[in-house]
Amino acid sequence: MTAGLALIMTLGLFVGPVATARAESGTVGVEATSNAKITITINDATGNFGTTLEPEGETSNSTEVVGIAGTSGNQGSYYVWKSSTGTGLKVTVKSNKAWNGTIAASVNTGGASSMTIASGVLRYRYYESPATPAAPTSYADAADDTAFTTVAATWQSNHAKGATEFIFYYSLRLD
Repeated sequence: MTAGLALIMTLGLFVGPVATARAESGTVGVEATSNAKITITINDATGNFGTTLEPEGETSNSTEVVGIAGTSGNQGSYYVWKSSTGTGLKVTVKSNKAWNGTIAASVNTGGASSMTIASGVLRYRYYESPATPAAPTSYADAADDTAFTTVAATWQSNHAKGATEFIFYYSLRLD
């Protein structure tokens, strides 16, 4: 008798009533948290302007640099750093949230007191892909670029999420 009772109980578990909900329409609430993630990739970590820079804009001993002499008087020259690839410094930002970016330069212990970040000798320009990047080709062109500061300045504000590539060129002025 005990075995028969066990069999009936087991069948009761499988044959019992099945509850089914039916509706023409409905709403399902789903909650999830997406953690912010941002990655920055830079293709060249060192801006090598060279060691043979002259105010007359002669060629640098760095293959990453092009000299551009000024066209009037003691104007000096700009040396344009194009990175080791020759096509500018590539910075890739990947983010799943909108982001803000700042840019600044720091002063090292170089020997020229007139060559400081505050004096505007180091400048930059950038392009956001898919724009066609172009390095400065004249003294005036380089002089129009943005001067670095030692205090973080806004570079991008509320930039859309996704993957974005930027190309930078740096210009260093020698008086």
